[in-house]
Amino acid sequence: MRRIILVCCLFLSYFSCTDEYDNPIPSFPVYLFLDLTFEDKELKTIPSCKEYTDRNINPGLGERRGFGGVLVVHTVLNEYKAFDRSCPYEAQPGTVVEVDGEILYATCPKCGSKYEIGFGTGTPVEGPGKHGLRPYNTAQTGSKLIVRN
Repeated sequence: MRRIILVCCLFLSYFSCTDEYDNPIPSFPVYLFLDLTFEDKELKTIPSCKEYTDRNINPGLGERRGFGGVLVVHTVLNEYKAFDRSCPYEAQPGTVVEVDGEILYATCPKCGSKYEIGFGTGTPVEGPGKHGLRPYNTAQTGSKLIVRN
């Protein structure tokens, strides 16, 4: 009986381990140190967003931008959320979502998948995409915001 329980436990633990809910966007290093007073002050507005790519990060300071860049959102709920810019359906670093004018949705120009970002979920709401945008951790201390995985 003990062997059966042991085998069942091993079987379940083996098949229950997934790589971050099987998001097709690979886990690349992310680290951003944002200054909400100066360089990133546009993120203080509710709602607002800013994209971080190789063009506006400083690798010399240890900043990393993930797979397709990072999208930081100041949500309508006054929370900071961050996502990889790559569309999970396309899963290519060059196929990135575009944010609408109201900062409620981000849409992939290639497949048409639409993701909710205004409330900070990153979940698909339209199109063929089944996975949400890959989320990153955010932590705010005063006027500083750190984004990382």
